[in-house]
Amino acid sequence: MIVFINSICNLTCEHCFYWRNLNQRDDLTFEEFRKLSAELGQFEILNLSGGEPFIRPEFADICLLFTENNGVKQIYVPTNGYFTERTETQLRKLLSEAKNLQLFACEISLDGMPEYHDRFRGNPKSFAKAMETYEMLAELQKEFPRLKIHSNTVAMSENMSEIWRLTEYLHGRCPAIEHHNLAIIRGDRKNPSLQGPALQQYKDLYQHVRTVWADREEGRFGASVEPMLQWAKVKTIEAGGQVVPCKAGILSGVVYANGDISVCETHAPLGNLRQKSFFEIWDSPEAKTLRAQIQAKQCYCTNEVFLWPSIVFQPAQLARAYVGAQLARNHASPSDGASTETPRSFPDVKKGSGDEDKLVVLH
Repeated sequence: MIVFINSICNLTCEHCFYWRNLNQRDDLTFEEFRKLSAELGQFEILNLSGGEPFIRPEFADICLLFTENNGVKQIYVPTNGYFTERTETQLRKLLSEAKNLQLFACEISLDGMPEYHDRFRGNPKSFAKAMETYEMLAELQKEFPRLKIHSNTVAMSENMSEIWRLTEYLHGRCPAIEHHNLAIIRGDRKNPSLQGPALQQYKDLYQHVRTVWADREEGRFGASVEPMLQWAKVKTIEAGGQVVPCKAGILSGVVYANGDISVCETHAPLGNLRQKSFFEIWDSPEAKTLRAQIQAKQCYCTNEVFLWPSIVFQPAQLARAYVGAQLARNHASPSDGASTETPRSFPDVKKGSGDEDKLVVLH
């Protein structure tokens, strides 16, 4: 389950796909989250988003709703790392009280080296603040080994060289970070001029990241799936369609900060919790129609949150992705990055609908 815990954010990231909905005053209340948790059944993985999640004063209490009522075992949270004290306060409370929580991954979002990152996020202190939060997390991890520290970077055509240097910097500067994830830019980004990277350049960058972090990936929970995710993303881009049959709306769903419900982040919301219950929306004719369209491969994306369960919980696709990732690794070689192919995908557009000219790059 993907839950946008709030819409409030202190930065102005140019690649943000949620920018039109930021800093609203209609976020779900704690009581509304309590009602949602009571309605939902059991699920193990909670992906929180925002806004900046740690701005939410009830962050820990909302997480505890899902660990206690819904059996959540793993929580993943991206953060800009700006609010060190708030983050520590919330994590200390959560990790002290959530006895059944097996893993909490704090994913620090960084777009490049300090000068680039600060300019891109519209705040001259953002990189330094992120490093301050990293230091706090590294100390907190000694008390709570369930806390894992990751970094996440959005790959765009303009920051390829930045990421190349950033991944080396983070590996040397931050020994407690165990994983550096690459995500491809997607959605209705705040700066519409931003484009996805050339495909070969992205493939070369991933091989570089994989080489740099090989020592920490060994034995890391989830490390075996990472090459499969990257293989699936590349193959999806090359094919211009679903390669791994997508199970969004079956294995995963989205709750936005204002209560909107969707099967994924690509398609428009199907209803709102303030008008209908979760399952009235989830089981609606509109939801069933959308699932059929997804099953018919009328859309595709490179979003790891939806690719991951589609690979892991389909045995045939898991085996296929494993073989594909191994072959890709064996045939990987340095490139001059001369490819001009740009990753694309199809947000909210049906093939043959006549709207293909409206597609945006990398949803």
